[in-house]
Amino acid sequence: MGWAVLGRKGDPGELPPIASLSAAYREFIGPRGYVAPLAGKAFLDRWGPATVADLIARFQQTVPAFPPEGMNDETTADIAACILQVNGAKAGAEPLTRHTRVLVSAITQ
Repeated sequence: MGWAVLGRKGDPGELPPIASLSAAYREFIGPRGYVAPLAGKAFLDRWGPATVADLIARFQQTVPAFPPEGMNDETTADIAACILQVNGAKAGAEPLTRHTRVLVSAITQ
């Protein structure tokens, strides 16, 4: 997993160097150099009590910092599904949407 999934702690010498990233990524990371992880205990501690809809909404709020071409609700839900899968979620009978009210902790255990 890369820094985008594991996050950044803002430590000196952390790779990749922030200066090597695009202006949009540098702006998103900000002066602290910190990016919250999208996998593991810290992610599950933060997002476990939230709903999948909350997670998707957060991704939709974050994406305007560097919007990929063609980004829409379905793509954002697909990104959330991928992040949830990395955290142990299995595919369910219902597709994930921005209205899915299941708790993240209920599907990542």
